[in-house]
Amino acid sequence: MLETIEGKGRLESIREPGKIRQVTYRFDITTTHERKSGVAGSAVVRRSDSHGWVRSLDGTPIPQGEYTLYAEDGEILRVDYFDVWAIVGSP
Repeated sequence: MLETIEGKGRLESIREPGKIRQVTYRFDITTTHERKSGVAGSAVVRRSDSHGWVRSLDGTPIPQGEYTLYAEDGEILRVDYFDVWAIVGSP
């Protein structure tokens, strides 16, 4: 299954707390479902892959690193940017 999330938010550096940028973002998340053997009717859901982009609203480049993304809708995501943007979890 493919899910896309996008919107605006605040991006805060994990290594430099307080360094916040206003951003727009978009991520495509591929979710896989696997059945757990031996347990009838249950499924394990795991996000296997995500990729996307994050851009600052003022156009300044965002350096590579680890960030917390505070989306306008209230969702909080941990994202990394090391050559590609990826969601690595929720804080």
